[in-house]
Amino acid sequence: MNAPDRYERFVVPEGTKKVSYERDTKIINAASFTVEREDHTIGNIIRMQLHRDPNVLFAGYTPQASHHQCRRITTLSMILTRNLII
Repeated sequence: MNAPDRYERFVVPEGTKKVSYERDTKIINAASFTVEREDHTIGNIIRMQLHRDPNVLFAGYTPQASHHQCRRITTLSMILTRNLII
């Protein structure tokens, strides 16, 4: 079959971080966090928890079905952005 192995949806490859951080250059105090091997479940949980914080202006996620990833949040403070996820 041409179907990919099922474990590829869950097992993070060696040398790949589970969560990676990239500062957004176009939007002030924004960052993209990529969560490997996760989908709507973790994306929605993180988004809803971030919406509880008054310093968060936007929290959303984009599930990447072909790559098994979720991404993105924006806050009032860059220091706060990293601390919210970590």
